[in-house]
Amino acid sequence: MNSNNNDQSYAGRCASFGSYANSFLLKHQDKAAVEKMVEEQVELLRGNKELYNMIDNNMMNGDLDPFFIREHCAIYSWRETFFCKHFPNDAWFTVDFLNDTFPFDPENGFYRFITIPYQITRYFDRVMAFASAKVDPELSWLKRQIYFENNEQLSDEAECKYKWEELATDFTEDGDELEKLTHCEDINIGFSEVAHLIVEVHQTGPKKLEEISLKAVMIPWDFLPYNYFLDNVFDKLPTGIQTKAVHGMYDLEDDTPDN
Repeated sequence: MNSNNNDQSYAGRCASFGSYANSFLLKHQDKAAVEKMVEEQVELLRGNKELYNMIDNNMMNGDLDPFFIREHCAIYSWRETFFCKHFPNDAWFTVDFLNDTFPFDPENGFYRFITIPYQITRYFDRVMAFASAKVDPELSWLKRQIYFENNEQLSDEAECKYKWEELATDFTEDGDELEKLTHCEDINIGFSEVAHLIVEVHQTGPKKLEEISLKAVMIPWDFLPYNYFLDNVFDKLPTGIQTKAVHGMYDLEDDTPDN
């Protein structure tokens, strides 16, 4: 009788091994080191832990707050650099269940694309835990065999929303408009988000006082969390301002902004 291992594909066996190894490493994470990693990211936001928590939660859920695009991009860029530093090409792998006859190539651009953006947004808590893990010298090889799952759709969505270099090209270069529209639908962003992304990248002057003021009252702080704005300020705002706070500054009927 064949064992379950014999019944599994090559990709399945690799994933099973990786899952067991990952579970072991998670039990040996250095929580103090992880906290320092978080603090480094918080410093990018001028020490605002509540703002970091909001951005971290947005990335885990694939959300984009159009008022904090640059802040999301700053965190994403730091995490991408962190991943490449702590997990060089020979320290991790992923598997392709659709084409498991070929071994994983860590320098393959497609595998990196479908894996890294997905991991540094949806599961960065685990990425930090793996990087911090401390094991006995004889088991150190496990830290060079870390298994990261991949997701092409969510990786594409993450890059389009949080990677500054992608924002500068995705929605501004010439191309088929229908393809762009379909792409926006695929990554779950509407007109207002796209308008904010384009304006942010190609900003030529100061933003409207209305937008600056609205962002200022929406910024969460340790002493004034985001829920305070929702519970005590939002309902007191004019209806038009409430709409902009939720859906962004731009509407299809608006003129092109001067800035």
